[in-house]
Amino acid sequence: MKTLLAFTISIVMAFTHLSVHACTAFMISDDEKVLVGNNEDYNIPYTRVWFVPAENGKYGRVYFGYDNWSPQGGVNDQGLFFDFFATKPLEVKLSKEKPKLQGPIIDTMVAECATVKEVLDMLDQYNLEFMSKFQMFVVDKSGDAAIIEGDGIIRKSRSYQVVTNFYQSKVKENRRPCEWYKPSCTQYKIAETMLTEHSTASVAHFRDILEATHRNTLGARTLYSNIYDLKKGLVYLYYMHNFDEEVIIDLNEELKKGCHYHELPSLFGKELKYSRKTYTHPDPVFTISYPKHFKVTKPVKDEVLRIKCPLSSTPLFSVVVKEKPQDIRLQDIGTRHFTDELKKLGTKVRLVSTTQTVLSDGTPANEVFFDMVVNDHWPLKTMIVSTYRGDKLIFAAVTSFAHPEALREFLYSLRFD
Repeated sequence: MKTLLAFTISIVMAFTHLSVHACTAFMISDDEKVLVGNNEDYNIPYTRVWFVPAENGKYGRVYFGYDNWSPQGGVNDQGLFFDFFATKPLEVKLSKEKPKLQGPIIDTMVAECATVKEVLDMLDQYNLEFMSKFQMFVVDKSGDAAIIEGDGIIRKSRSYQVVTNFYQSKVKENRRPCEWYKPSCTQYKIAETMLTEHSTASVAHFRDILEATHRNTLGARTLYSNIYDLKKGLVYLYYMHNFDEEVIIDLNEELKKGCHYHELPSLFGKELKYSRKTYTHPDPVFTISYPKHFKVTKPVKDEVLRIKCPLSSTPLFSVVVKEKPQDIRLQDIGTRHFTDELKKLGTKVRLVSTTQTVLSDGTPANEVFFDMVVNDHWPLKTMIVSTYRGDKLIFAAVTSFAHPEALREFLYSLRFD
């Protein structure tokens, strides 16, 4: 069981950065509307949207991102928008003496802040060294907006604001397009020009700007695009820079459905499946498959396979072979083994469900789902599928910050010969 705790803690220790990528975002406000548009540009196609309803005084929110569940952008039910932009490394100096914010930084911000001012006040309390390779754009439904560059803050001074992947505080307006990052400077100028040509906010005009600034190159392409109507709580979504096909998300209606997620391709009638690789274990003999693009890392303790998402430290997929615990039936493995051992080691754990099930080859198994809090700050979710084989306990587990069940098919791919 120390294996299970070891990989949950290692996730937390490794997850000190955010995976952020190239994109373009812009906003405009008038007397009636506050609109924000963004293109998400990258080269990994596994994109998702997930919803977290309001609970325990936290705001409801929606996030967009990849299969590592690290939010690339989103909005909460108070009309606070955020997005990230990868940048050239820049040392953050002014906040070094301040404490580091413990726990998932962005989720804390979006769950607790309703305005740009509240975001700035919150971040002003903490060490912002984690922002040395990216900047953040925040907008609220009053029309306030700011670009946070680590040490610097650029407040909105006109009816609009634009941000891409360069530091505006370091590049004067008459030097744009700049040399680094030149495509981003070009996209900046295109968006700014189109915004000044039309001073009123409209979804149709924002869609035109997104189309004009999208990318489709070997290095990166626009995977999805959003237009946020912050006052109405609507998100207009486009997939793979096809702006003729639109999905409209009503945030308040989606949050009523509870925690859930969608693969972005599925919202447009498309299916994008993982390519697979297979691990074969010699004794006892079994095979199990895993996503081909995941990175194989060094096993810990009783692990025989350990892989993680290449974008960050989660999701983490692990296969363990160890001695069968004495006098514990398979159906009781969740309550009498996994839960008890985790509690002994000081992890706050809640057993969400335990279910008798079968593997893909018909072998009896047990599925266990946990909510955990590690080091009092890091909420993690773990799904475990386990079985007995002779005198061995064999289990496959996925630990993630959200929806480990997204990899359920791989847990159930465990097969014995």
